[in-house]
Amino acid sequence: MIKLRSFFHSVVASIWFKLIIAVGIIGLLAYFNRIDVSVLASLTETWPWLLAAFSLMLPPFWIVALRFKLILSSQGIYVPFRQALRWTMIGAFFDLAMPSSNGGDIIKGGYVTGHVGPGLRTRAVMAVAFDRVIGLLGLFLLAALVSTIGWSFLKDLPARQLIVSISLAAGIVPLIAFRIAGARRIYNNPHINRWCLGHKWGERFKQMIGSFNGLRENPKILFSALVLSVLNHTFWCVSLLFIAKAVGYTVDPFEGFIVFPLAIFGGIFGVAGGFGLGTAAFDFLLSNLLIIQNGALIGLLFQTLSALSRLFGLPFYLMEKHNSRSIPLSH
Repeated sequence: MIKLRSFFHSVVASIWFKLIIAVGIIGLLAYFNRIDVSVLASLTETWPWLLAAFSLMLPPFWIVALRFKLILSSQGIYVPFRQALRWTMIGAFFDLAMPSSNGGDIIKGGYVTGHVGPGLRTRAVMAVAFDRVIGLLGLFLLAALVSTIGWSFLKDLPARQLIVSISLAAGIVPLIAFRIAGARRIYNNPHINRWCLGHKWGERFKQMIGSFNGLRENPKILFSALVLSVLNHTFWCVSLLFIAKAVGYTVDPFEGFIVFPLAIFGGIFGVAGGFGLGTAAFDFLLSNLLIIQNGALIGLLFQTLSALSRLFGLPFYLMEKHNSRSIPLSH
């Protein structure tokens, strides 16, 4: 029974299983006409919009690298921006090959822990994990910020109160929860510590709270990291506005900046940047909230251009591998 469960887990976690699921979902979307293949022919006339969308996907790598450098510094790990950019690009490249769209974090974490050596490895791993958390929070904070500024322009958006409430809750509640859990009276409570250390997940949760405390005690770094996350996703959302334009849809920026972050978030459940489940998420959200009948195609184009942009990480990986042959990929 244990062997069967282990075999099943290895199959489900494999990249090939994920790819089969992704191809199957995209095939079903095309079969049920959720992806209008005939629209692809018109892209030859609107390719400048796609080129502009692709160009907007490149600055976020620099923004994320700066954010990662700041988060590392909050954990007592100081590296130059150039090194943070290398690790960021390597992680982005391996997002294409790992079982999940964020699998490149495993590789990036391996390089960082190999760089810092014993004594700082836990902090390095938690910095990588919390960099991802801050990145996700930036998605929802962007949607919440835009909805606050442009509430009067969203009267035609279906279920706007629900969407805005979800964005506010997803962007702010985790920060409040981490702040409460990280309070010294709670974090250092011997009874809570004993209970957490008695569970594997509890120990990891304590480590993440400790990582957050490192950020909380440096409010300028935390604020800067959140601002950079919002700026990062602003580029992604503008890119999506251009992709929609290439497909033949003019999306209201206020509505797009609220719906697009939810669609991008759906990409974390796909493979290689969101293919499959992420494509289905685009189709569901864009068709129901923005009344776009080719939401799946927009999602597929977004994921394809995103995957192409991640290939820029390959030279960084080859250079890092050549210069640091002794650094292991994982620990």
